[in-house]
Amino acid sequence: MTAPTSPQNEPTTEALALARVVPGRACGTCTLCCKVIAVTDFGKLPGVWCPHCIRGKGCGIYETRPTDCRTFFCEWMLEKGLGPEWKPERAKFALVLGEGGHLTAFVDPGFPAAWRSAPYIEAFRKLAAERVITIRIGTKVIVVLPDREIDLGHVGPDESVRFEPGPDGRIAARKVPREHA
Repeated sequence: MTAPTSPQNEPTTEALALARVVPGRACGTCTLCCKVIAVTDFGKLPGVWCPHCIRGKGCGIYETRPTDCRTFFCEWMLEKGLGPEWKPERAKFALVLGEGGHLTAFVDPGFPAAWRSAPYIEAFRKLAAERVITIRIGTKVIVVLPDREIDLGHVGPDESVRFEPGPDGRIAARKVPREHA
């Protein structure tokens, strides 16, 4: 099978994304990203099933799905070191690595405490010493730090999270309008 190419015979964005997948890994019956991740092309909010998702099977509009869906792979698909317990349909959350190494766990609202069980919470606390870790349950955001958690409550689409030194010298997190982030 050949990777899709553009008219200039260059690999497509989709092919480049697919090349990053760990050999032997596949979504299979996992469709959790279709619930926990927002899709702006459809106005789909985080934490609700995409109307095009056929649960346990895949996308009902696979051939015409938006580019964001075509190029998305959770960290379980991309990170060789994550074992089977990290597959979203088992963990009940999908990990996404963002800009600057920011790691977000998009948690299934039907299992809001899934990220707190072993081995996940221990791993998040350990990773928090090296990078920003956020937990998103629908629009609720919790920041995990090595020594504590900061519950920011609802963070809307026009808001972002800002990290800065607090008055006590520890990291503080707060919601700010997106243009100020």
